[in-house]
Amino acid sequence: MRFLSSLMRPKPRDRKKPTERDWAIWQRINEDLIDWLYQGVTGRFQIAGHRQVDRWAAPHAEKTVLEVGCGHGHHLSFARHAYRLYIGLDIESKFLKTFQSRFAGRLLVQGDAYALPFASRSIDCVLSVYHFEHVRRLSDSLQEIHRVLKPEGELLVGIPLEGGWLYRFGRRLTSQRYMEKKYGIDYHAVVLWEHWNDFAEIEKRLEEKFQIWERRYLPFHFFPFPHGNVIQCLRLRPKPGSPSPRRIG
Repeated sequence: MRFLSSLMRPKPRDRKKPTERDWAIWQRINEDLIDWLYQGVTGRFQIAGHRQVDRWAAPHAEKTVLEVGCGHGHHLSFARHAYRLYIGLDIESKFLKTFQSRFAGRLLVQGDAYALPFASRSIDCVLSVYHFEHVRRLSDSLQEIHRVLKPEGELLVGIPLEGGWLYRFGRRLTSQRYMEKKYGIDYHAVVLWEHWNDFAEIEKRLEEKFQIWERRYLPFHFFPFPHGNVIQCLRLRPKPGSPSPRRIG
């Protein structure tokens, strides 16, 4: 049993900071990859994660829904619900500009995931799709999400299975090949610097504040094994208790 448990854990990652050249190129062209990932084989997997989260969000379609790390608005592109009271939050102004050009009139907020600009217990549902792997102070961000969620609210999450065998193999054949051929960067170093958290770390931090009610692996949901899939979707509810105090600074 101990052997199986150790086998399930992602291998420690040999993270190194990308070169200044590669990082400068990445900062300039990362929006290209964001949209490219929604094409071809990778696109089918990415979209499947959005649609699973959207199905779970059905009870909240007429309520206040906050998407943290909303990016270019891909969730709205592939969702079947209109989310009448939708709020999109992202730290990157360039992402929000693209979002606004695609979904004019939506309420978008440039804000910090570590200090959400919303009152405690004011949000019915929080969405986070392909975002938590990037968040370096993940516990702080989850504390803020716990604070703004209503006690009966839900956190709906989609994460890449960073650290998993199939995910790692698939990336070598798709996004890594594309980015290295087109831009000549060490994409492996860049993505490990960008994807600060693997799937095991994200789940560990989530369970500090939330209870997992449902789990769905994609694309092979009939094979519930993280190393044999590329996306994991989680449906969570806040653990009982007083909302966390709002962080200052």
